[in-house]
Amino acid sequence: MEVMSEQDPELAKKAHRAQMILYGFMLLCLVLPFVLLWMKKRGLFN
Repeated sequence: MEVMSEQDPELAKKAHRAQMILYGFMLLCLVLPFVLLWMKKRGLFN
């Protein structure tokens, strides 16, 4: 990731933010099914 420091900081900031959003989305996709299963077990959908 040393190439990022050579680019302008604004672009690096945007790239980093996009990466964080992507990681957050991936994490959400991993966690959400378990949360939904847990909620179903608790009977929140009935």
